[in-house]
Amino acid sequence: MTGFEEVGALLRHPALSSAWPERGKTVLHSTAARAGGTARTSDTVRRWFMFNDGARHRRLRQLMAPLFGTDQLAQLRPFIEEQVDELVDARRDRVDVMSDLAVPLSSRVICRLLGVPADVAPHLEGWAQDIAALLVADYLPEVAERGHRALEQVEDVVRRSAESTTLPEESGLALLFRAGCAGVIEDADMAAIASLIIYAGFETTSTFIGKAVRSALHANAWCELAGADAESSVEELLRFDTSVRQVARVATAAVDLSGQRIEAGDLVLLMLGAANRDPREFTTPDGLDLRRKGRRHLGFGYGSHYCLGAGLARLEVQILLRKLAARWQTAELVAQPTIRYHYGITVLEQLEIKVHSPHESAHDLRAGSHSLQASRPSGLL
Repeated sequence: MTGFEEVGALLRHPALSSAWPERGKTVLHSTAARAGGTARTSDTVRRWFMFNDGARHRRLRQLMAPLFGTDQLAQLRPFIEEQVDELVDARRDRVDVMSDLAVPLSSRVICRLLGVPADVAPHLEGWAQDIAALLVADYLPEVAERGHRALEQVEDVVRRSAESTTLPEESGLALLFRAGCAGVIEDADMAAIASLIIYAGFETTSTFIGKAVRSALHANAWCELAGADAESSVEELLRFDTSVRQVARVATAAVDLSGQRIEAGDLVLLMLGAANRDPREFTTPDGLDLRRKGRRHLGFGYGSHYCLGAGLARLEVQILLRKLAARWQTAELVAQPTIRYHYGITVLEQLEIKVHSPHESAHDLRAGSHSLQASRPSGLL
């Protein structure tokens, strides 16, 4: 489904289950099973509350909600500001948006949120990519092996961190540890929820940071970032190039929508990226307008499974874009963005830009502006 209204309706439809790792086998998985394959993804992933419905989903989501509440985000803001300043100050005329900014910022924030040691941060990117591949290509033995190994490494970090005497009381792992001691969750849920936060919190935010910068350059809108409202800019960037392009559901009963029949057992792909470009909902949907009125989009989903970490992702990107625009008046692509395909996952691997600060000469700024106009990339992911 690609239409905005249709996708929105199905995201909140009671007959569409989020438990596709449990129910959503395909012909590829049937072939793998005949060859001795196992159940989809892993027990850890099937425990993620984003892939659960009903009472279990509500209970685990409510348990973790305070971690992403207003008070917690207010406490995280100074840390995020500090990390962005450190990362930006370390760069001069050239910046790889992914390796210099997006990846380290997202990984450090997630480690801080969970309460795991800071030296774990460099491992998050590899773990997240292997877990992401497990979600889409788990019928391949090498993908299953890498994904399960990544989840085991996350579980090991979670166990060692939870046993530490220095675990911050307000951290995510401390919250999970207290819930486990009270019998609210099982031991396996602790590692599962932690791996979900690592995967979803790191991967989607780091990807969106890269896409946001690329989109601004693509649309020749870098200079507008400094004058535009940060909140509105982030919402439009989320709509324009959605971090999560699609989500899956499995029909538990027949559904009729827009003249189409979805049968019970059908695997349904809800194309969030396409829905956010629906011309019935958005004027000039393929154009980036940082001053676009209205914040309605499906970049974080909709309904009971609306992204729990949406507020944190917004905060990180707002702070980073504001500081980038204030620090560097112009920016230009050094080369076309480097894209790598990782078992069906598209990874924006490198986005190198040349930047100019307001303190540089007028000649340099004019040259940078001309280069920016000439360097529009040919397309987006």
